[in-house]
Amino acid sequence: MYREVTWAVPADPYILEELGEYDGWHTAKNLEINTDFSRQWISQRCPVFVDHELAERHEEEPAYRLTEFGEQILNGEAEYDELNDTEG
Repeated sequence: MYREVTWAVPADPYILEELGEYDGWHTAKNLEINTDFSRQWISQRCPVFVDHELAERHEEEPAYRLTEFGEQILNGEAEYDELNDTEG
């Protein structure tokens, strides 16, 4: 992913996969427990996912979940090239 997407970093696919693992909202703490990345790093990357329409942020809590577009990317139903065209 990070080689095809101008704004992505190597950790992004792993964080996105964990976001897509379960339905519902995920906090950085929850994602830290289930990945090899720190809560601080995850907290920096999740807003980037929101900016590029892969995730959405909960209105009241610091929690995130995948958007339909994010699920399409993970499932191979959308091309990485489309990510270069999203806002950010």
